[in-house]
Amino acid sequence: MDDFNAMALFACVVECKSFSKASIKSGVPTSSISRKVSELEKSLNIQLLERTTRTLRLTEKGRAFYEKIKPAICLLNDARIDLKDRNESDDGVLRISVPPGLEESLIIPCLSEFKKNNPNVVLKVIVTAANLKFVEDGIDVALRVGDLKDSNCIAHCLIEYQHVLVASPAYLKNKRTPVKPGDLSDQQIICATNWHDDAQWVFVKNNKKTVIDINESLSLNHYAAIKLAAENGLGIAELPLVNCQKEIQQRNLIQVLPKYVLSVYDQSTIKLSIVYTANRYNSVLIKNFKNFCVNYFNKAV
Repeated sequence: MDDFNAMALFACVVECKSFSKASIKSGVPTSSISRKVSELEKSLNIQLLERTTRTLRLTEKGRAFYEKIKPAICLLNDARIDLKDRNESDDGVLRISVPPGLEESLIIPCLSEFKKNNPNVVLKVIVTAANLKFVEDGIDVALRVGDLKDSNCIAHCLIEYQHVLVASPAYLKNKRTPVKPGDLSDQQIICATNWHDDAQWVFVKNNKKTVIDINESLSLNHYAAIKLAAENGLGIAELPLVNCQKEIQQRNLIQVLPKYVLSVYDQSTIKLSIVYTANRYNSVLIKNFKNFCVNYFNKAV
């Protein structure tokens, strides 16, 4: 690679017919170019240039060498320029990892709006609860929920939201509406799937925590399914507020225990962040997508 750099600088000197002009074109100091060309001559054991204080002339062997390397230098420069242009365009493929449960309410509307503004970008989206690895799994950018502890990644919070309890009007019509967490003991409860452990809900009011063991009557592993079950009157369900805000406003679902804050993962609010590695952020496409998401959620909140 060092020899290639020296050859590229030598070709630049030939084309510019001057070390000083080659320095301006390449951004490399004149002294460094002179040293590199001298090292190249020593490595090849031939004199490429005849230099005086006023003139610069190719030797016969230098001219023959330049003619040999010129096509390769041009091809590599063309490849570099083409790659740079592609990197700085709004075209390309963006591979995105997103968490399950927020697609309908948050993620698909955001991606749809992005596609309207960037029709030539191909979005490849995988929905998974796993934190996929950027390099190993080929992910360009991820949307992730909760606090992020990976120091090798850059994260920007897009939105914060709470979890709430909801039930359908039909369900509450036939049941006593809970006024405190303890009243949930005789209710039909719909939970996010918890295969091995007993479910617990943690409520906070006036800085006081109340922990309630939940005997769920139905467990599901997707918030869209949980919301549908609640709308069908199967019980009181825990949902992200962003997933059911519209239904609450339309009175298709009623918020239960609205004076209490439901703590999830020991947090009263949950973050959705856009995450990428520092080296991948060099991509203009990723920068554009990140900036779009930030602006989109700033307007959406």
